[in-house]
Amino acid sequence: MNQSSLKSKMIESFKFRMYFFIVLVAVSFFILILQLVNLQIINHKDYKQRARFNRENNIPILAARGEIFDRNVDLPERRYVIASNRPSFNITTIPSKFPNREMLQGVITNLSKLLDISVETINAQFEGRNRWERITLVEDVDFDVIVAIASYPNSFPHVDWEDAPVRVYNSGNATAHAVGYIGDISRAEYRSLRTEGYRHYQKIGKFGIERQYDRELRGSDGFIRRIVDVRNRTENEEIGRRPIPGDNLVLTIDAAVQHVASEAMGDLRGAVVAIKASTGEVLALLSKPDYDPNLIISRDNREIIADLSTDRSKPFLNRSIQSSYSPASTFKIVNSIASLETDRANPNLRFFCSGKFTLRGLVDRDFHCFARHHSLDMLGAIAHSCNVYFYQLGHRTGPTAMLRYANYFGFSDRTEIDLPGEITGFVPSRQWKMRTFNQPWFDGDTINLSIGQGFIRVTPIGACNLIAAIVNDGIIYRPYLLKELRSPDNSIIKRAITPEVLREIPLSPETLTTAKDGLRNAVTSGTVRRLNYLKVQAAGKTGTVQTRADREDLGSQHAWFIGYAPFDGDPEQAVALAVFIEYGVAGATSAVPVAESIFSKLEQLGYFK
Repeated sequence: MNQSSLKSKMIESFKFRMYFFIVLVAVSFFILILQLVNLQIINHKDYKQRARFNRENNIPILAARGEIFDRNVDLPERRYVIASNRPSFNITTIPSKFPNREMLQGVITNLSKLLDISVETINAQFEGRNRWERITLVEDVDFDVIVAIASYPNSFPHVDWEDAPVRVYNSGNATAHAVGYIGDISRAEYRSLRTEGYRHYQKIGKFGIERQYDRELRGSDGFIRRIVDVRNRTENEEIGRRPIPGDNLVLTIDAAVQHVASEAMGDLRGAVVAIKASTGEVLALLSKPDYDPNLIISRDNREIIADLSTDRSKPFLNRSIQSSYSPASTFKIVNSIASLETDRANPNLRFFCSGKFTLRGLVDRDFHCFARHHSLDMLGAIAHSCNVYFYQLGHRTGPTAMLRYANYFGFSDRTEIDLPGEITGFVPSRQWKMRTFNQPWFDGDTINLSIGQGFIRVTPIGACNLIAAIVNDGIIYRPYLLKELRSPDNSIIKRAITPEVLREIPLSPETLTTAKDGLRNAVTSGTVRRLNYLKVQAAGKTGTVQTRADREDLGSQHAWFIGYAPFDGDPEQAVALAVFIEYGVAGATSAVPVAESIFSKLEQLGYFK
């Protein structure tokens, strides 16, 4: 190969390399230009926002939950704040901000030492959570803790804090079942509610009024825009959006009456319901045993909740609306009304009580009374709660009429009170018994039904509605707890609840007079004589539920009292009351003293003037 040929090939090779280099540089510059266009024009807003997010840290400002007042909100001397808020702080972080797990765990270790809580407790907050979400590490910390974290940013990188109002239940145990409590939103709740503006870090009503009116109470969160440097040190802060507090609730409950009911019940197990018969306003709603909602929402509540959940006395159960019982002798009022309305009897009908009633059949069966009452008319039988009289009256009236009027009074329906979780009572039938037990309805079933035993059941609030219907001449109003919805400063009434008729029972004036007079006679000369010493004239009926409890003491029976006051006053002022005591021996023994305390307080507060 000559020199010219070699030189020619070298030149060609050089040209090729030059062209390749030029193309490579051109393509690189073209790509660079495209990327610049992408950054500066096409995705300018997106990258600008990402850059801003690297310097900005939006910290939620939790909205103050609306306060809950008793019915006396406009009376300064009697106003009671049932649920309020106190200032506090939460410590939060976003896990994705940490470059590695070791750094995150180091911060958690520092927090555990500062707060004197275990690393495991803090780590538990990350379980099942998205690492891009803001996670609350510790709730309800003092301002001194926030000062310590802010003073040592190198020990607590990417750790933030937020204002977090803490719920305070000023009534403690007394209103636990009526008002309820709040708690962390669960994953299931968040999935169903996030489209309504709920956030994973928020608290939500879990029970009672807090749950029923959570949307009205919760308000709207704001946020602080915090500007930080590369070391997460705060350079500037500004409020991005101010929080909007939740609306306040004014309840129908009178805190003074509620507290007296709680004190009167003491360690007894059962329920109390007091309702203004002419409107349906619930003045008191109590269930025992109870719990302190302040402990439920406290920082270290796991053991508390575990103990309450496994307690055999079921303190979380709202017995006033979530338990049903045999109405016992309180059902004798329904028996009387059914017999009068179907013309099977009149108030003057007399039966003789020898202490027992024998039901004749293939095998005779004796049904006993607790005493020998001799000859009684209907008013006397109601007053003295004579079983034998009502055995014979019920046998004469028949089960169909008694069960029909039990349904009229709503025993098998919910009262539709504005509380979650209400159950119904139960009214049996011939068809139900055949389906359930493959047996027909026997005369013995009718005899048991006549005194409120056997299959029939009623809730305490349902029993209270029975009395309210008699006071209102057959009209039952829907019981309700929310009286008004107000603005956060209470200056504006956004919604006022008006009474709503739940059902109307066609009852003759003569029947109503007999029922009322019988209830009054029980106070003046019968099983409720203890209430005859009250300043206000009361009327009522006791009941003693036979149970199958395997107990050696005398308290093997449940106790009822249902009644109202005033007997002779303005019906608009009448308050219907139901008291139920589990294993209370007898109505006169345990339920009537509770009723006495409540009626006395109502009279003292001026409800009967």
